[in-house]
Amino acid sequence: MKRLLGFSTYILVISSLLVSLTTKADSWKIPGVKTYYSKNKKFKLIITPRQVSDKYYLWNYYKSNKNPQTKKFLRKKEKFMRRISEQDTVEIPCTAELYRINKTNSVLIWKRHLLNDVCPVYAIVANDGSSIATFDNWYSIGYGVNIFVVYNEKGNAKKTYKLEEISPFPLNDYSRSVSSLYWRKDAVYIDNDRIEIVFETDDNKIAKRIYNIKKLEFE
Repeated sequence: MKRLLGFSTYILVISSLLVSLTTKADSWKIPGVKTYYSKNKKFKLIITPRQVSDKYYLWNYYKSNKNPQTKKFLRKKEKFMRRISEQDTVEIPCTAELYRINKTNSVLIWKRHLLNDVCPVYAIVANDGSSIATFDNWYSIGYGVNIFVVYNEKGNAKKTYKLEEISPFPLNDYSRSVSSLYWRKDAVYIDNDRIEIVFETDDNKIAKRIYNIKKLEFE
């Protein structure tokens, strides 16, 4: 019995090591402002990631009053609060601006906050500016309730999806890292009302799905 238990433990350890080896390490840069163009270059989308002061989280921490209000803690809190500005207490959500390009000028069509916590990883714009679509969340590709979001001509979110709601493959088939599931090979507008999304698994299996913007569903 002891030998059997020992062997079972050995198998579990080896299995865990194999899983660890197949999970890729990854690193993320601090996100910056990104510009995306429609294929015909008549529209451009500028996405600005969430903006937060370095002092914002510490301010939020002191404001919560969740810690024992000792004299030492209160002194540190008072000292910190005296040194912060109003700007340090403001969190600006991820913002998108859609422009129509008119020769050398750009005309703002709409400006809206996006649903992403930090910012999307990728975005595409329809040739007539009637919609945009965003993909994934910075720091966590493949996870979350908005890995695919469709916005209308006014910049309002019309439909959001989790990966399991749109994937033609089991989620375990995708290449993964510590933070992400790498599922999307490509995503393009094939006309103003339809998007082609290309899925790719870890062993290079490919599947394409067409999304209808007007019907807000896959064909």
